[in-house]
Amino acid sequence: MSAKRFFAKDYAEARAKFLDAAAAAGGKVHTFKHPEKGPDGGALATDVLRIGSPNARKVVVIQSATHGVEGFCGSGTQVGWLRLGDWKKLPDGVAVVLVHAINPHGFAWIRRVTQENVDLNRNFPDFGKLPRRPALAELMPHVAPAEWTEATAAARRAAFGAFAAKHGPMGLQETISGGQYEYPNGIFFGGKAPTWSHLTFKAIVEKYLLKARRVAFVDMHTGLGPYGHGELITMGRPGNEKFDRAVAWYGDSVTSPEAGTSTSAKLSGLMEAALSDMLPKAEVTPIAVEYGTYPTAFVMESLMADNWLHLNGDLASPLARRIKADIRKAFYPDEDDWKELVLLKARQVFRRAVNHIAS
Repeated sequence: MSAKRFFAKDYAEARAKFLDAAAAAGGKVHTFKHPEKGPDGGALATDVLRIGSPNARKVVVIQSATHGVEGFCGSGTQVGWLRLGDWKKLPDGVAVVLVHAINPHGFAWIRRVTQENVDLNRNFPDFGKLPRRPALAELMPHVAPAEWTEATAAARRAAFGAFAAKHGPMGLQETISGGQYEYPNGIFFGGKAPTWSHLTFKAIVEKYLLKARRVAFVDMHTGLGPYGHGELITMGRPGNEKFDRAVAWYGDSVTSPEAGTSTSAKLSGLMEAALSDMLPKAEVTPIAVEYGTYPTAFVMESLMADNWLHLNGDLASPLARRIKADIRKAFYPDEDDWKELVLLKARQVFRRAVNHIAS
């Protein structure tokens, strides 16, 4: 089968493909219904399939759409894993939990954020002691302008260039994307409280993982790095137990923001860190698979444009159609070769997760 058959044109098709593939594998799906509707008026949901040994204490979790629009990629890999029969090769004592569209609202509306305008992978901090990013204040008028024009774009490029010259390119990236909790109208906003998707993730952990003693968490992402390349990102530094285990499982190409080897900046409020806290009796090995798409400047511009559109713009305008096309392209290159690269890497990662958790 060609890889493109597993990928979808929109959230509704992606969900239908996942549910059909789950049924073909003989699995029973548990559905968490979302309170809102998609742009077509259709239902939204997070669907979860558990497959493998019924009493397994070793569980691999494969998740899609943590960042909404990135769900095209993750959903396609989940459907491919099922349709190609990889699930038939699970060792005894191992189960796989497929979490399809943990942020279905963002997926359906072609947004990276949840319906609360929150970045889900910044939404797991200590809400009693939220981190601050004072340097972001000078950039906010350009990150979230009142108008979206050539003049504001020129001012933004100048401001970002000056900041990068002073703090370095990674300093600029971390200030903007590291997670902020002061500006609800900004991008990478981590929220003031748990979102619906946050609470749903906790419910999934409680339903499927509390008895597990070894957990591999594989979270599918797009938007950073070279086109089609799947960077493997984990937490910590060499010498840290989780980091060293991730390298042993997935190879020396594993990167880490803390070690300064990743295309990602250091982030706050991460889901994978919270998962370890939720499962104090389990050995948790998290990995994020980050597939490159197009240049970072284009990706960031598409995020800011989409943020402006939903705050200040007209969703029915020609400008809105252009912005939506850009953000979709930034996180989902609708090209056959990209999908082939994505699926190949994903199957390798899923196989390594399953084999190593079993050993």
